[in-house]
Amino acid sequence: MVVLRKPQAFGCLRTLCVAGLLTAVAASGGCETAAGTGAAAGGAVGTGVGLLAGRGCPGAGLVGGLIGAGAGALGGAAVGAAHEKKAERVAAAEVAARAPSLTDIVTMTQQAIPPEQIINQIRTSGVVYTLNSQDVVWLNQQGVNGAVISAMQATAYRAPGRVRYVAAPVVQPVYVVEQPPPPVAVGVGFGIR
Repeated sequence: MVVLRKPQAFGCLRTLCVAGLLTAVAASGGCETAAGTGAAAGGAVGTGVGLLAGRGCPGAGLVGGLIGAGAGALGGAAVGAAHEKKAERVAAAEVAARAPSLTDIVTMTQQAIPPEQIINQIRTSGVVYTLNSQDVVWLNQQGVNGAVISAMQATAYRAPGRVRYVAAPVVQPVYVVEQPPPPVAVGVGFGIR
């Protein structure tokens, strides 16, 4: 009597498939980041593709899972970096929106807001002022306290990565003087023939 047994390769294949899936899940690190989610998805897809493409090859599922997890982690990291950059841009826009402009500071001064409160507003806004000499002269002409101007100039020493405030150029009026039209000349001529 002949007894047929299942080949051992299929038992090993099943073990390697399970190992590939577990490797992909372990590589994902809990899926708290885009890289982890990409690794899990890539590992699962890679294991499935490896099993289908490598029929009969006992390590195809494991290799596919590892390659898929690596590719998914790289793709997820790229997506995560893009999300972080977008969040930084949104934060910078919020800082710029609440930063008092030069005209806002003049308005606060003219409304008799104490200089300490204006300085506190400048410090908490997180903006870096880049004042040129014309800006300083204009602020002084508008009656802004010297301590406020000094606080604005001190923002240039803040940590990098803050939003920089650059005042819009002050538009000076341009006067155009039109020249009167040229005089009309009337001439009298006579001729001899």
